[in-house]
Amino acid sequence: MSHQHSDPTFRNARKEAIGIGLIWIGSTIYCCVYCYFFGYIRPDQPRSVAEIAPIWGIPSWVFWGVLAPWIVCSVLTFWFAGFYMVDDDLGEDHAGELESDIREGGSHE
Repeated sequence: MSHQHSDPTFRNARKEAIGIGLIWIGSTIYCCVYCYFFGYIRPDQPRSVAEIAPIWGIPSWVFWGVLAPWIVCSVLTFWFAGFYMVDDDLGEDHAGELESDIREGGSHE
């Protein structure tokens, strides 16, 4: 198991998965907390129509609690995929050999 941790492909994949997971957890927590505090009518904090100031026709709590995080996550996704992810060398491509082996093997009945 220790040789997997020294493999650069494994290390890069683990680093990328941790980064994606942290971004996902952070955005989920932000969306839930923001929408809870600013979107729900609670007994200790009643909301009036005047407090729901629309932004581009969208209630402000939906804009800042849902739309804004989606935009930020979309930008982070393009940055992450375009500049942060590493293309690892996976070795020689054996697709041609595998195709010829499959064709030669025929039906296995």
